[in-house]
Amino acid sequence: MDLSQNDSEIEDRFFLLGRMEIINCLNDLIRQREPLTVYFNQGKDFILTTLLEAGAEHVLFDLGGDPRANRRLESSTGNCVMVAVQNGIRIQFSVPQAPRRFSWGGADAFEVPLPARIVRMQRRESYRVTLPVKKPVMAKITNDSGVLICELPIHDLSVGGAGLNAVDQSALAEGDEVDISFPLGEGQVIRNRAKVRHVTQVGSTGSHPLLRVGLCFLRLPVASSARLQRFILQVEHQRSALVQKR
Repeated sequence: MDLSQNDSEIEDRFFLLGRMEIINCLNDLIRQREPLTVYFNQGKDFILTTLLEAGAEHVLFDLGGDPRANRRLESSTGNCVMVAVQNGIRIQFSVPQAPRRFSWGGADAFEVPLPARIVRMQRRESYRVTLPVKKPVMAKITNDSGVLICELPIHDLSVGGAGLNAVDQSALAEGDEVDISFPLGEGQVIRNRAKVRHVTQVGSTGSHPLLRVGLCFLRLPVASSARLQRFILQVEHQRSALVQKR
């Protein structure tokens, strides 16, 4: 992510905020009959479906193929996150409540409110932000047995992975698969599998080389991805506020 972007530029690039833009985007998915995945129960459950209608106040989508999953969705609490891919672009939005089941065109369907915004992101794009140095976010790296390998400060973070700082010698090597955990504040912790993509010398401190360890997250759940996106935007907003005060 380009750290020179201000908040409005970030919104212009990734978010659809206007009501008609949102409706048009959803109607494009309907016309192309793009599959839609609905995640609920904090990303632990999902159904596969398609959109049926996008109106001024609501969105309709078909029931999933599993009646038990449909019932769990109806009784779920918290956000529902909906994800589709159109022409290589990931389209994602969320609603703060479980859908309502009702009859539509002679068959049952689900209804949710029209989302306030839609996130559009190409697969090669992801927010990447450099984290503050004064209060570093520390990442714990453990092996398959849960034994701590190392604890390193996070240099940069995105929904795709993280760059860690290491001095002198890294306990990690390219190709290693490990478990990573780190706090996001407010009691939230990201725990996920990760793969080491590279270990690169980026400078030195005295006679010791400074290394950057690049990790990519493996099969990151949608709920964790959403938490990371919120955290990254918060860091960006705080940075923008500090710049404006100077």
